[in-house]
Amino acid sequence: MSELDNDPSTEKKENILKKKFVLDSNKVMSISAILVSFMTFLVLIYQTSIIREQQLLSVFPYLTIFNQGSQTSNYRFVMNNQGIGPAILEKIEISFKGSPTPYQDIVSFVLDHSTEVSSLNNLLHSNIYPGRLVPAGEIFSIFEVNDSFDESAILRAEIDRLLEEGLTWKITYSSVYGEQWVITERSLSPTKLQ
Repeated sequence: MSELDNDPSTEKKENILKKKFVLDSNKVMSISAILVSFMTFLVLIYQTSIIREQQLLSVFPYLTIFNQGSQTSNYRFVMNNQGIGPAILEKIEISFKGSPTPYQDIVSFVLDHSTEVSSLNNLLHSNIYPGRLVPAGEIFSIFEVNDSFDESAILRAEIDRLLEEGLTWKITYSSVYGEQWVITERSLSPTKLQ
């Protein structure tokens, strides 16, 4: 045996190295646990954002306004919620010839600006106004004429005339979560507001 093997300071150094190694392995384990916890937290945040996005999409309203039965005796000017969630009408702005009007309802405006429409015998209408709820999948007639080809043609022609003369509208609506969209007389699809 050599002197180094019996040297008590060598044994102390080995014990210190072992203790440092044990302490280092504890530190490694602690740091690993912290990293795993942090990564789990990041995954949780990501999953929560995905769930929130799915939740918003599960109530997405999709409003459109269009003509139905234009060349028939049963003409309809309709609003349709093609989405999977209800739409809440928030604001309706109607302008004519480039100037805002006090009207908040397309029906009232058309009836006040067209004696031909207001005198139709087979006319049915539904008012649209701020606060109205349009359930998912619902289609309702803003204007409708049944069983009269002549009156259908008059209604369609008068709506077209008013649009050509400058009738415009901007309808802002929201989902139950407060997300907002806008449709206009020229919209092919709703535009989401930020």
